[in-house]
Amino acid sequence: MVKTSDGQKKSKSKEEIIHDEFVSELKHLRSLAHEVCDNFTLRREGYIETIITALDTLPRNKVREMIPEWLRDIRSLKLKPQKGRLKDVKEISRIINGLKDKVLDIREEKVPNDKKRSKRKTVSTPAPEETKSIK
Repeated sequence: MVKTSDGQKKSKSKEEIIHDEFVSELKHLRSLAHEVCDNFTLRREGYIETIITALDTLPRNKVREMIPEWLRDIRSLKLKPQKGRLKDVKEISRIINGLKDKVLDIREEKVPNDKKRSKRKTVSTPAPEETKSIK
């Protein structure tokens, strides 16, 4: 119901109802887009922190060898943040995921296979004859 200028109530037409529903859904979509972007950003920031933390656990010689390539990758980005382009977001994501994968791969190489926890082999001994047949 909508009030007219003379104070009387007038019911909304079907078109007005559909229009209002559409506007409501657009506002909801806007909030969802904002939430998705925030969560995407938080996840990527977490990946960056993972990379930074993992760097401290890697062998210095391997890091020294790889850093020039990693710097070249990061510095080669041609971003225009003021435009808010999806293309830029994809490039940032690609770089972060690539660095994360490389750093974690190097960290896994650092742990030799023989130092990994081995499963003990248990030797089973046969039960004594008296206990084999229980009646």
